[in-house]
Amino acid sequence: MNLNSKFTSILQQSKDNKTIIAIFQDPGSSDFWAGYVVDFNEEYFVMQHITKFGKKDGLLIEPIYKIRRIDKDDYCKCLQYVFENSADLDKEEEVILNIPKEENWVFHTLNVIKGEQDYIVRLAIGNDTRFAGFVTDVTEDDFVLRCIGPDGQDDGDLFFMNDDVTSFRINDLEARRRLMIYHYRQSIDFYNE
Repeated sequence: MNLNSKFTSILQQSKDNKTIIAIFQDPGSSDFWAGYVVDFNEEYFVMQHITKFGKKDGLLIEPIYKIRRIDKDDYCKCLQYVFENSADLDKEEEVILNIPKEENWVFHTLNVIKGEQDYIVRLAIGNDTRFAGFVTDVTEDDFVLRCIGPDGQDDGDLFFMNDDVTSFRINDLEARRRLMIYHYRQSIDFYNE
């Protein structure tokens, strides 16, 4: 790699500022390493790997020739925020739900969490599809979920039948991460910061 390249300046910036970047071995792939550069030279780089929950996860030492693409995108920006605030992510506020032991437990659970903005609910529809967000409206038959995407983006309203819900996850680590990024996006001009 030419040490005067744009790649080199991005690696240096990541090293100097602990700025999170994503490094791809295949420019067309969705697999990447995310973290900040600890050191690099003409032959290899050392990266502090950061998990999607903002936790350090060991060092990567890889040959420099493996770098085929570097991203500094929305995902990196969100991960930077989660990394800098990861201690807050570990704080789980207790959620107390008094769910009746009735036949229509889904309807009652949806009504209890309707309008709640302090935590995100993740729910399973069918066997393997999960959606996350805020329950905004409930009837005996259906409900509205303001969907919050994996990077905290507001994905709009989704409408579901109550009978299709198979389980709930409330305020788990993934939900807290989404909520943290959602609030971050809401608090700033995300695309101009």
